[in-house]
Amino acid sequence: MTQSSSRPVFIDYLAFSAPISVMKDVHTFQEKGFEWRKFQYLPSYRHYQSEPRYACLPEFQGIPELPSNTMTDEQLNQYETDLIECYFSRLKTWISSVFGLVMSVPRGKGGFAYQDSALLYSDEGGSDHCGVIFWGGNRDTFYVQISGLGCAHVFSGTTPQKIHKWLKHLDIFTLKRLDLATDDYDGIFTCQAALRDYRFDAFYGGAGPKPKLDTANGIDANGCVTKEIVNIGSRQSRVYWRIYNKALEQKVSGIWYRSEVELKGVSIDTLLNTAGIYTGLCDYAAQINPTAPTSIPTLFVRKAIDSIEAKVRWLRKQASATLAKVFHFHEGDALKILSMIIREEHLEDLNLRFDIPPIYQTLMSEKLKLGQTPF
Repeated sequence: MTQSSSRPVFIDYLAFSAPISVMKDVHTFQEKGFEWRKFQYLPSYRHYQSEPRYACLPEFQGIPELPSNTMTDEQLNQYETDLIECYFSRLKTWISSVFGLVMSVPRGKGGFAYQDSALLYSDEGGSDHCGVIFWGGNRDTFYVQISGLGCAHVFSGTTPQKIHKWLKHLDIFTLKRLDLATDDYDGIFTCQAALRDYRFDAFYGGAGPKPKLDTANGIDANGCVTKEIVNIGSRQSRVYWRIYNKALEQKVSGIWYRSEVELKGVSIDTLLNTAGIYTGLCDYAAQINPTAPTSIPTLFVRKAIDSIEAKVRWLRKQASATLAKVFHFHEGDALKILSMIIREEHLEDLNLRFDIPPIYQTLMSEKLKLGQTPF
């Protein structure tokens, strides 16, 4: 093997979730040729606030109405209903225009704590399912699952880098699941080769416990092999390998083995260099494709938390004793302490803050779980 194109790394499964409210920003995507007018216009809050048919009942029409800046319950309910319907319309348009997938009619059943779902199909036609999308409930989020067949269609018309740009624009920073795979038609990276390499710790990523091994084989009544699978890791772990005889699975002749890894809860930045992420997972993957290996990017939230914690550690190390003296001198009066320590221009500068999107503020507070710390 002399070229990376001989065994390219491709995406074989993609899943992510996000609040349905991110659809409010789809029309602001910046790219040459992007047609924002195809997305339904957002309902105007001011329009519902002044709409008379929601303002009062007919029997009260003759009574002078006092001007108000607040909505009635009926106005607010109608606005929220229309807003969610608009978000859903935008979601369907976004899935179609960005991924090339169309949603079926709602199935009337959900899953994963969602109330409803729809199958995804290729926009080129056909009856093969390309994935599923869930919505309703679960803190007003939606959940997209794109299968291997769906990914083959999606990435025939776009690139992982383009999907990354879209997800980043919508403040979606985490992939629920990402499967990366390579195919071997030469009989080199077979199940037997995987078993051999496992004994030499070729699947060990260098952190945590070593992954466990599981195999599955099948033979029919005529003694013909019907199934050949090697699983390394577990479905609950962040990295889970499957090496299997794809030719047997598809019931075709010839040599066809697939080495597939399932990654869970990873940064969208993995989409920027899927081949490097794949080869960087372990020695086994590094020998399949010559792309320079790279580590899985740290999730944005973890980076932000690490940054905050590092600054707090530095402050404690450099000034803990002095701060404690000020604390005791003012008998724990927080306002006096802050007024003495923090310069006034810094307090007045509202732009002086950590560079963290608002959507992550609550999540970070929960992860940090900072309590009162005695000096």
